[in-house]
Amino acid sequence: MPLSRNVKVMVLAAVVLTGLLFCDLAFFNVEAQTRPLTYPELITALQSKLPNQVFSTRSEMITWVITQIRSRKVDKPLTKDREDDLRQAGATEELIDAIRANSPAIVMTTPTPEKGPVDLGDLMARVVNLVKPEYTPEALQARTTGEVKLALELDENGRVAAVSRLTVLENGLTERAIEAARRSTFKPATRNGKPARGTGILRYNFKINLIDVAATLAAADELKNKFDCDRAIPEYTRILGVDAKHAKALLGRGTCYLMNAEYAPALADLTAAAKSDNRDADIFFFTAVVFDLKGDPSTAAENYAKAAKLRPELEKQPTFDCLYIDRRPMSPDQGKSAANGIINACNQAFRGASGQLSGLLYYKRGIAYRMRTDYDKAIADFENVKRTNPQFAAVNGQLQIAFNSRGLEAFNKKDYKKAFDDVSLAIGAEPQSPTPYINRCAIYLYAWKQYAEAISDCSAAIRLTAKSSTAYSHRGYAYEMSNSRNEAIADYKKALEIDPQNQAARTNLNRLEPQRPTIKND
Repeated sequence: MPLSRNVKVMVLAAVVLTGLLFCDLAFFNVEAQTRPLTYPELITALQSKLPNQVFSTRSEMITWVITQIRSRKVDKPLTKDREDDLRQAGATEELIDAIRANSPAIVMTTPTPEKGPVDLGDLMARVVNLVKPEYTPEALQARTTGEVKLALELDENGRVAAVSRLTVLENGLTERAIEAARRSTFKPATRNGKPARGTGILRYNFKINLIDVAATLAAADELKNKFDCDRAIPEYTRILGVDAKHAKALLGRGTCYLMNAEYAPALADLTAAAKSDNRDADIFFFTAVVFDLKGDPSTAAENYAKAAKLRPELEKQPTFDCLYIDRRPMSPDQGKSAANGIINACNQAFRGASGQLSGLLYYKRGIAYRMRTDYDKAIADFENVKRTNPQFAAVNGQLQIAFNSRGLEAFNKKDYKKAFDDVSLAIGAEPQSPTPYINRCAIYLYAWKQYAEAISDCSAAIRLTAKSSTAYSHRGYAYEMSNSRNEAIADYKKALEIDPQNQAARTNLNRLEPQRPTIKND
């Protein structure tokens, strides 16, 4: 039955629209009407000008496109970027849902596990310890500046396993950068929560701080001489930024650190200064002062000796004469004879001293007072040092010696209460010294007959040193007086094992364990 005129018009309109929507008259054949739709075709349809000969509204057109989608399907999965393009072209939610329902599913592929190192990019954010390269003398002279860019390979611990140069600078700066990079460490890469090898980029920028070194050094020294080290240190640092081995700047900054009681950086700067210039007596003098303040008198004496060798006139200066007490071994009698000269030198040195040096002069004068057996003045000087500089740990040892010596002096005068108080103060000053424990044990034992307390103090001394024959001998007698015969015999034997010349221990042991007579066959 022939089609009516209206039906023929509708069919023709559909064919024409298909050609308009899907871009090519070749698609008017059967294959064009049955193959899956493409996304470019859908977008072209959505962007068609309306009204046209087929549709008067967008709603009519989208309804017809949905019918085609359900009939012919769509050739590729609906990905996020494709969906965004469709929406931008004017796709409705109903159209998107139709495409989603009539397009292939997105296949999720499992990524192949990475076996190579993790790319970390710029490594500066992962620095744990960045070693900075120093300028070479050639680069300073040539005023070479610029960037050295390095590619680093890191192991699972963040250490540098390999270095490749990406950009270079001449005059040895590339080599300095590589050397510094190899000694640097970084936060290691991770993969699946576990440490992994990594790669990244490290950049070193070489810049020259153009300053007038001589003028800057003079200004820094002036600030230091005014005890304004907080302002002097940055000026010395500016010089060291240009020349890291500048001996005078290292000396100045190290001295300032010393004045601020920052002994570790002071020693680091002074040690570096000595490597740059081993002919400057001041470097060794201030190094000696640091070691004195750190409680290392033997190393301090070595550096005082080096300073005096380089500048013999130091021996005539009161400050040097006060500080360098350990220039020669002295017996107690020799020390007592030398004490007045040392005290006078210290008193003269006080006039131009302040800060840490002043505290050290008090400390040395206190030692001289102790050598003179003037224990009250010695203790006053040591306590003054302890109040003004709590970091000066060496003063505790000297306080212990002074209190203990004054306690022995009182004991010999049979002033047992004062002796007890002083040796107790000695224990408080330096709890790790066995000597005052032994002396307090003797006071408990022989003066007050308090045997349990004596045993406790001598046991404390033995815990601190197992080589004190006196401690074992005293404790043995305390055990004997407490009717602990076996413990007493064991202690007397131990005392004689340590010191066979301990006559008190031998006499006491013979009393408890007399020698059996032997029979001789004449």
